[in-house]
Amino acid sequence: MSDSSRQSNDITFSTCRQVVIIFHSQISEAFSHLEINTPQARNRLYRDVQHILGCIRSLPSDSLGKSGTPNSGQLDEFLVKRFGTEAG
Repeated sequence: MSDSSRQSNDITFSTCRQVVIIFHSQISEAFSHLEINTPQARNRLYRDVQHILGCIRSLPSDSLGKSGTPNSGQLDEFLVKRFGTEAG
């Protein structure tokens, strides 16, 4: 791999990581304001967060998060806080 190609990949991963951090921050902030009062709403929120996390994890990544999961972050922490450790 040439130096310019390697530098381009580094920029791509860096930019993608910045986008991932913004996604995690903005989405977890928005979901944290929801008041869930029924089991159906709680299940729906759980499924929606899992789906969003699947999309975020499918983005290019050059490293694993603390948990060993690609592109993990604040939304993963929200999921565990809201639904317990078995959810994460």
